Amino acid sequence: LKKAKLAMLLLLKLLLVPALIGLISLAAKKWGPGVAGALAGFPVITGSILFILSLEQDAAFVREASLAAALGTSANLVFGIAYSWTARQARWPACLAAGLLAYALAVALGHWAQPSGWQSAVFGVLFLPVAGKLFPMPPQTPDSPPRSAGMAPRMLAGAALVLAITSLSARLGPSLSGLLAVFPVLGSVLAVFSHLSAGPATTIRLLRGMVRGFYAFVAFCVALAAALSAWPASAAFGAALGLAIAVQILMMWLGRRHH
Repeated sequence: LKKAKLAMLLLLKLLLVPALIGLISLAAKKWGPGVAGALAGFPVITGSILFILSLEQDAAFVREASLAAALGTSANLVFGIAYSWTARQARWPACLAAGLLAYALAVALGHWAQPSGWQSAVFGVLFLPVAGKLFPMPPQTPDSPPRSAGMAPRMLAGAALVLAITSLSARLGPSLSGLLAVFPVLGSVLAVFSHLSAGPATTIRLLRGMVRGFYAFVAFCVALAAALSAWPASAAFGAALGLAIAVQILMMWLGRRHH
């Protein structure tokens, strides 16, 4: 039984997240950078990581990790803000380095501050409307039409992230696991791909679009933490996912009304 559980966990780690990344990438090609950004902000990777953690850890661990992940959205958005400002004047390697450095500093600050779980969630919620105003305007230079590219690097990066976080979760603890579960693997790969294939303006629109997706992300994390206090993990994840989908639909509807 133990071997069967380990085999199931390994399959989840190696297959679930890459498959979800592939589906989002296909949707992004059809609906453009703004929608791609919103979909990238949806709790696909982090939700999968938290689900796998729920199979390996107790409810208290997953509850604290989910609240820390709500704070981690701020670090993820800091990555996008730094990448976007750098993209106005530099090529993608410098932009990626600036974004990852800003992300690392934000994670270090959050870990140093040691807020309580619900304080983390409140900050994550309050930072979202602020983050949307911190992105630069895309440059006026028109981008080139986007070129197609394979999904393998994105899918492999997602699998590597899940393996790393879940394998180290016992040593990292729930707070740092939650923060690192929001590592911008999808955002960074999509940003670099978009930068190379279409240009900085498209990339900035994509990263700015992630703000809309993170409303659903924070809703998922907060709902999961609250539900885990009273419900079994399967019911808690189902309720959190349902709320996240509802929030995502609302935010995308509001986004279409304003454009």
